[in-house]
Formats: sequence, C-alpha cells, structure tokens
Amino acid sequence: MMLLIALVLSAAFWNTHGFTSYSHSTASPSRTISSSSCCFVHMLPPNLLSGIDDATTTSLLTRSQAITYPLGFIAAFRTGAAISVINQPQMPRVNAAVGSTVLRLPTYGTRVRLFYPTTSESLNSSNVVMAPYCTDGRQTSDGMARLVKFDALGLSFLLAHLANASSGCVANSPIDNTSLDGQDHLPLLVYSHGYGGNMDMGTYFFRTMASKGMIVAAVEHTDGTASSTILPDGSERKFNEYLMTGRQQLTRRASELLEAAEFLPKEVQRIYLTTVGTVMLGGHSYGAPSAIMAANGASEDSNIEGLLLHDPALGMGYGMLPPNGAKSKIPSITYISDEYNKAKVRYGDLTLHVKGAYHGNFVDAPLWAPAVVMRLLSLLIPAAGPSNPVEIHEQLAQSAAEFIRNKNPASPNVMAGTLFEFVA
Repeated sequence: MMLLIALVLSAAFWNTHGFTSYSHSTASPSRTISSSSCCFVHMLPPNLLSGIDDATTTSLLTRSQAITYPLGFIAAFRTGAAISVINQPQMPRVNAAVGSTVLRLPTYGTRVRLFYPTTSESLNSSNVVMAPYCTDGRQTSDGMARLVKFDALGLSFLLAHLANASSGCVANSPIDNTSLDGQDHLPLLVYSHGYGGNMDMGTYFFRTMASKGMIVAAVEHTDGTASSTILPDGSERKFNEYLMTGRQQLTRRASELLEAAEFLPKEVQRIYLTTVGTVMLGGHSYGAPSAIMAANGASEDSNIEGLLLHDPALGMGYGMLPPNGAKSKIPSITYISDEYNKAKVRYGDLTLHVKGAYHGNFVDAPLWAPAVVMRLLSLLIPAAGPSNPVEIHEQLAQSAAEFIRNKNPASPNVMAGTLFEFVA
C-alpha cells in the first residue's frame, strides 16, 4: 500500500546513481558511460586500474550495478514505506465512546468481535485499556500481507504498522444500554467479512456504526476464507481457499451467521445485562451472499429482521442464491460502490450507489495510509474512491442506524446521505 511513496524515493535513488546517462570522451567517441560508472572507476585502486582494458572495466561496472542498484532500491523502498505510515492508520473521530471485546460461538469456536456503545466513564478512566486494531497483532497483519503475496516478496512490513495501531475502542468495557430510541435495549448487526477478510479489517467502520447506538458483531469465519483466524485450541488457521468447496464455504458461513444471531443476544444479556432488540444480518463482498443465504435459510420464527449489504458479490452464490436484482423475504438495503454500480449490481428493496466509493471503502483500507498513496494505489486495485473515506463511513453508519430503527428501506432518512444516489 505504501508502494507508491516508496517508489518515488526509489526513483530518486536510481537517478542519483546514474540511470540518466550522458557522454564522456573515451577511446571510442560512440560509446557512453554513465556518471555513476565514472564514479565507480574513480573509486578503484590505481593498481587495479592499470592494465585493465575498456571491456573489462565495463564488465566490472555492470556487475557492480547489478549488486548496488537492487540493494539501493530495496533500501529506498523500505525507507519510503516507513515514512509513509508515520501516524497511520487514520483513526476517525466519533461522537460517543465505543467498547470492543471478542467472544466465541459454541459450535466451531468461531470468533466474533463486538463493537458497542460504552460509557464515557470507561473511556476517561485513569487505567483505561484500549483494544488493539489487530486482535492478534502482527499475526493478523502478516495474515493480510500473505493474502496479497507481500510475504513472498519480503514486504510484510508494509502492513505491519496496523499491528501496533489502536482501535479507538475501550477493551472489555461495559455496554451503555441507552439505545437509539431511548428504550432499554440495543439493536444487533451480525456482519460477515469478505473473501480474505477478517473481523478486524473494518474496525474503524464498525466503531463508527457502534457510536450511533448499536452492537456490531463482526464474525471471523472458519471456512478458510479469513486471512487468518485463531481456533479454540490456539492454532492459527491461515487463508486456504481449498479447505472447502465453494458451496461448503457458503454453507459454513451462513450457519455461523445464524448461530451468532441466536447465541449473541443471550450472551450479551448474560455478560452485560443488556437486552438486544432488533437483529439484522450484514456483509461486505463475499460476506453479502453469506448473509443472504443465512436469511433465506432462517426458520419462520427467526429473530432476523433485515439485511444490510455492501458491494454484494452475488456471482459467488454457487447456484444457491437468487439472481441479481432479486428481492428478499425480509427488508433489505444494498449499498454499492462506483464499480459495482457500473456492473449494475442490485439486490433487495433498495439499492443505493455511494458516489465516489470503491470496494475498499466498505472496510478501512482507505485509512491505512495517506490519501495520496491510497488514491494512486486505486489505479491498480479499487482500494479507495475519490470521496472522503471518513464521510463515506459516517453516512453509511447513519443510514444503517435509521434502517435498524424503523426497518423501512423507503424511509427518507435512510437515503438522506449526500453521497447516496438511488438506483433501484
């Protein structure tokens, strides 16, 4: 991600060390030697220079450049990466204190990270402990680096700064029971990550949503599609797309979401003495078809009352889901990025195009490095759209809070964001 700033420094190294060649007078007027080549010749001991012809000198220079330039590039690249992530990631401000903790579901020991409103006393306590951005520190960030092949290139350090970042959430704090409508309960959104995601990649987004008065439960799936997860026995399950077939993955994911929707309200009541009100499912990318399948497979007496989807990867339904443009049996809203809008992805009662958002805007990717880096990176992958990423999260969170409050996708307040464009 810090690639582009690093490349600027690397380019400066190349230029300084003579990749722009100019002519020097030599025995052959047609031959040119770069300035760095001359510097290298001047550094050779006189006794080594005596008796060496031009061909031998050129060979020595070529071998030296083959060693020096790659090492210089690596040094400049690492320096650029280190500079670009100073004071990163960018943690947005929220208007309420938020807590975070990690629980496990009974069946597979699936981890779930909760984000919830907490008391201001917890945040302002003299012995407050803030939860980390990455639950497992470097193990989490390395898992993300493996997924984009940074480990194979020796570039895992490019995401290492996330391991030491703060989530901005108070660790294991009590839940503030004041809900959106002043009642003595809180709504719950059970959320499924994308293919290669994890429960931490949307930490700042979920923190913003929780600050609006809801509990967000980010499920970290055990089907092999999480970048990394820790199983109940303490072992790490790394990303493994071949652990299960596509249909088995989707089935496991849906079952984990259904279990979370049933188990968490009771567990929240037991631990925090907090009553859960409305329960909805949500998901980003591959997490969206997971949520759709869970909702479609829920029993008639299920407590699931709505779907909230971000850039749904409907093509990953493996023939088990309704087609693009279908409606759900429960109230549903879909938010789509610029590229998904161009592909005419639609689902549920309402589809809103988030103008200037890319696929990565539905997690925290645009906040991991300076905006100029993420925007330039987006020339290669859809990491960050042109709109302000903090404003995108704020408007998505406010819209979600309104939807969870009234369960009406057609509510004007649900569509009130200035970045939203009604498309279906």
